[in-house]
Amino acid sequence: MLRTALRPRWLILLVLVLAAASVMARLGQWQFDRARENGGKQQKQEQRGPAVPLAGVLTARHTFPASAAGKLVTATGSWDAGHQLLVADRPATTSANGGGPKGWWLLTPLQLPDGSAVPVVRGWVASAGEPAASASAVPTGTVTVTGVMQPAEEPVVRPPGQTAGLPAGQLDGVDVTQLIKVWPQPLLTGFLVLTSQEPVAGTPAHLVEYSSADSALALQNLSYAVQWFLFAAFGLFLWGRLVREDHRGTLGRRRPVAGAGPAGGPGTAEPDPAAGDPQAVAGVEAVAGAEAVAGAEAVAEGVLAEPDPAHDPSGPVGDDEAPAPAVGGTHP
Repeated sequence: MLRTALRPRWLILLVLVLAAASVMARLGQWQFDRARENGGKQQKQEQRGPAVPLAGVLTARHTFPASAAGKLVTATGSWDAGHQLLVADRPATTSANGGGPKGWWLLTPLQLPDGSAVPVVRGWVASAGEPAASASAVPTGTVTVTGVMQPAEEPVVRPPGQTAGLPAGQLDGVDVTQLIKVWPQPLLTGFLVLTSQEPVAGTPAHLVEYSSADSALALQNLSYAVQWFLFAAFGLFLWGRLVREDHRGTLGRRRPVAGAGPAGGPGTAEPDPAAGDPQAVAGVEAVAGAEAVAGAEAVAEGVLAEPDPAHDPSGPVGDDEAPAPAVGGTHP
């Protein structure tokens, strides 16, 4: 079969099939990306309702409820600029597989009226040396912020005595167990991703885009993606099928249709001896032999049958003539 597949016509067809399959695969990947993008937009529209007060969702020293994740909340307080930290090696989105360059999150505690504090991701900077990353860039006074609630990140497990190896003032995650060591206020067990602030003055130029970790997929685009991938796979399968039939010598050969017969009736085709089928030849010979025997018997019956008086060559017997006496009989 390999020799058949290496014939020029099949190699040319394979190149065309591979080119078409690669285009279909690219279209499938594009539709899959669109499914994630549109699904994320739909999810944001579902989650982004009217903002609710933070105090009604979560307070300090309470377990983060699962229903609070992704909820839009609002809180009023003041920034504690002196305890601002940088979260290293982060993209400008909350997605774990977010693309784009890596930079730093600006993590600043917002002190609430009850004395507790909630960590807030105020924005993103490409370099830790940017002016926006300094404490002097944090606005003073009372502010009202709106953001998306997120649970605190899991702590990074390290061997005893090993550290993250980051400079002072930087962390490798929004981990409450680390924050309580450097921030004096009682902390909430979640954090906010800032979406807006009033007054607007002092808002970082680059806000972190919120993206759910389990973003939904748009079913319509997902179905298109699956179709394109199936088309690509079917093209390769069809090429292999044609090569196999050519190798077996069955390519282009017409196959008999089951149940097809002559005009005398459907499905009653008589075997053709010229087709070379031994069973068909034997059947025809058997039928011919039976017809010959029947004909011979008919001839024998005609010869041995008693002659009809109406066709007797001696002529009919008249009324005035007495019939011949029977053999061994007596006259009346």
